[in-house]
Amino acid sequence: MLPDVNHPVWRQIVTGEKKMQSSKSTINLLIQSSKMSYARNPSPANLEQLIAKMYSFFTRYESTFSSEIAQLHP
Repeated sequence: MLPDVNHPVWRQIVTGEKKMQSSKSTINLLIQSSKMSYARNPSPANLEQLIAKMYSFFTRYESTFSSEIAQLHP
């Protein structure tokens, strides 16, 4: 089960505070792209948009990324 969109883990992934290991290139590209976008524009509005994008992706493909989702929980 995914953490709520307001859970701090999403911010931590987007900002690079939390590392996620994945063998799936789609996840790695999404995370890298989000981190780069945040580095260029660390505004709260951009952070919120990046979190929403990542959460939406994980929600849509939740059954495919079970090992990655497991990393979201402490």
